[in-house]
Amino acid sequence: MYPALLHTHNLLRWVVLLAGVITLVQAFRGLDGSRPYAGTRKVGLIFTSGLHLQLLLGLGLFVVSPFIQAAMANMKATMADRAVRFFVAEHPTLMVVAVVVATIGSIVAKNAPNDASRHRKALVFTAVTLLLILAGIPWQRPMMPGMGG
Repeated sequence: MYPALLHTHNLLRWVVLLAGVITLVQAFRGLDGSRPYAGTRKVGLIFTSGLHLQLLLGLGLFVVSPFIQAAMANMKATMADRAVRFFVAEHPTLMVVAVVVATIGSIVAKNAPNDASRHRKALVFTAVTLLLILAGIPWQRPMMPGMGG
């Protein structure tokens, strides 16, 4: 179960990042209000839904990961080791915050008074979310599952 969860979580990262970048581009292109928000909203929903799925997969990994279980057995040593601490504390925290920001952003943008404002809010919240995600990605791991490490 652990390998399947890990590979799925790793692959879904690319879907989420791609949807986030597309949302960012769509929102930027609609800043002048000449484009309807509906297209940006659709790809934004894929982005936000993908993030929610990532969170669920990540929580599953947190529960079944032998690495996390071993790290939790000695939290003093875990917190002293930067690499281990990243997976036990920093990665989950950054990703939960990213999901919250994306969810709030989706609601705030949807409820804005006009398309230009919706696009602007979507742009800001998506950019902040992507920055949080980029800060929380374990870049030291292989970029594609099954390719080294």
